[in-house]
Parts: sequence; C-alpha cells; structure tokens
Amino acid sequence: MNKRVQRIVKAAAVTAATALAMTGTAHATVYGAGTTAYSGTNSGTMSDGNTAPAAPTQNLANLSRDMWTASQGVSAAVHFHAGQVTGGSSVAILVKWGNAANTSGYYNNTSGSRFAFNFPPGDGSQRWEVVNVTMTERTSTGRTYTYTAGRSVPIHATWDVTFSPLDFKLLSDCAWVGDSNFNLYFTQTGVQGEVSFGLGSGDTHTVSEFARTWNEVTTSSDLRMGSVVFYNEDFHWSGAWVEGYPAASSQQVLPAGNGSQVVSWTQSEANNRCSAQLSYTVTTWVHTYSV
Repeated sequence: MNKRVQRIVKAAAVTAATALAMTGTAHATVYGAGTTAYSGTNSGTMSDGNTAPAAPTQNLANLSRDMWTASQGVSAAVHFHAGQVTGGSSVAILVKWGNAANTSGYYNNTSGSRFAFNFPPGDGSQRWEVVNVTMTERTSTGRTYTYTAGRSVPIHATWDVTFSPLDFKLLSDCAWVGDSNFNLYFTQTGVQGEVSFGLGSGDTHTVSEFARTWNEVTTSSDLRMGSVVFYNEDFHWSGAWVEGYPAASSQQVLPAGNGSQVVSWTQSEANNRCSAQLSYTVTTWVHTYSV
C-alpha cells in the first residue's frame, strides 16, 4: 500500500510574547536575619535573635543572627556561615519546613552548613512558608541550651512539561479506493501546526511535529492539553469546506505531580467520513533548584 509522503505545511513558532509568558525568569530570593515578611497559614517562630526571647548563649545568638534562607521554585535552603561557635560547643540543628517535613544535622563550624528541602507544589500559586530552626547547643562542660528562630520564604512551583509525538490510528477508511489522505491540524499553547499523510484502515502514523517541551512553566502560563482536527482531502472540491485549526483545549495541564499520563481518545474526521484513535503522553516534573 503506497503512503503519501509526509509534508509539513505549517508549524507556527511560539510568539515572542507567548515565549516570555511561558518561560519567564526564575529568581532566587534571599532573606536576611531581619526579615519578618510572612503571609502563610502555618504557625512558626519569627525571631531573628535580636528580639525577645533572647538567645540563652552567645553561640546561639550568633547562629540565629547569621542564619539566612534562600528559595526558588519549590526549593528552599537554610544557610549558616562558618566560625559562629566558640568554646568547644557542638550545635545540633533541627529544621522544620512549614508543616511539610523536618530535617536534622549538626552545624559545621569549619565550613558552615546548609540544609535544603523541596516543598510540595500545592496548587501552583505563590505562597509563604515559615522555616523554623531549633538549635541545641551542648557545651564543653556538658550543659545544654536550646533556641528556635525562623524565617519566611516564598514558594512558587515551576514545572517542566513534555508532550510526546501524537499517534494516529485510522479505524475506518474515508476514501472509496486506496488510501485516505488527511490534513491534520493541531493547537497547543502558543503553537499551531499542520501535517499531511495517507493511511488505510488499521494503519498508524506518528505525528512527530506534535511533540513539544516547555521548561520552568507555572500555572499562570495557562498551559493547555493539545487539540486536534483532521480532514479527508479526497474529493475535496474547492469551496466544499474551509479547513482550519481547532480551538484551544479547555483542559489545563497544571498543577500536576511528577509522572506521565497517556491521553487517548476516538475522534471522527471533521466531516464524519471516518474515525481514528489518537493518543499522546504528557509528562510533568516539578522543577527544583540548588539554592
């Protein structure tokens, strides 16, 4: 069975405005020891070591004032510079990441310390999380002192999203004789494309032009599932109908977790001459950063 040679008629590039809206610019925000901004719903200690209650030792006061946080996307970290502890004390660190998780370790007086965590993406909107740090000092004489300080960090999830090529399987012939010849149009966020190919009933075709990847997108990018329409061009007399791109899908891709899902559906040719099974895979991954 002869197959028509595939041809790309149009694959419109993402406009500059759309590209800017989709990719954006990611920023790391650093909050100093005096930062008090917080608008989240979880409770937490917001002391920078200069306000009551005061730290019980000079070492804990040094650490609480030196402590700083950074965040980007869902990633957050607590940092301490080296050389904040004297007198042979050791300091255990317990970090409470909002209401999501706890991590623990020890402060390294020689090289400083960093404690990091990736928050859940939530609904994708920006939110504030309080990071509480409990510092427990054990002195060289065996005495123990504890102090808790906190900082707030903005969390705003970003994702990497990939659409696989589109698989097209013809379920019934449109043509009376030989292959059915199609013009297939698809619409994605910021992208429209058209391809042409010929198939017989039961045959499949992979539309590689449908594949797309968006990096570091947010819910405000309004990324939609792909939509498709296809026309049988056999016996297509001039003026019989007007071909064109389908409307954008009403189904949003984000928010989502990490993983892949297969999108599959049966669709009729635009003039109901035949039908096809269409499918593609959507892979979403929450983007993380080193902060």
